[in-house]
Amino acid sequence: MADLLTSPPPPDAIAAMLAIPDVAIVPSILATQSGPDAALGPEGAGAILVLQATFVDPVGAEHFWAAAVPLMDLLAAARGFIRRYSFPDGPNMTLIAFWRTLADAQAFAAGPEHRAAVQDLYAQRWQYSHFSALWELRSNHGRLVFCPHCDGVTAAAEGACATCGAPFLDTLGLGAAREAAPADQLR
Repeated sequence: MADLLTSPPPPDAIAAMLAIPDVAIVPSILATQSGPDAALGPEGAGAILVLQATFVDPVGAEHFWAAAVPLMDLLAAARGFIRRYSFPDGPNMTLIAFWRTLADAQAFAAGPEHRAAVQDLYAQRWQYSHFSALWELRSNHGRLVFCPHCDGVTAAAEGACATCGAPFLDTLGLGAAREAAPADQLR
């Protein structure tokens, strides 16, 4: 079985990227969350949500995060929710979420808790800027595994290389296990 790597690009690649105009690389935090349909992987997504926010008031930002945490808790059981990633990019906070269907994402957004949070956002003006967009996926080629034991390329859903039979490591299951580990064990 392959040993998956979790590491940044090597220093020479970082230097080359930083030489490109308008490229920035900064220390950051990545928050991820798997949902009930996480095993589908990104290839199972029928819709992708992108949110972006900026803040100018620390108290407003605290109120935003206080409202976001209960919604994240609801996502853990939300029908059709696959996975989400959120990260800062300088002053911009970005969230990307994969949903099984457009209808699943819209149903979550129409729920009373989400509607109340959005009403509070507008009433209390927690953010300096806010962007939200939901796209319906039109095509994808599925997740492929390039076998490290031979020259086989096989759909991840197959579970093993079609050429040599080597089993694939379930990277989606690893992500869920990492999320379940206490933060001090992830360092």
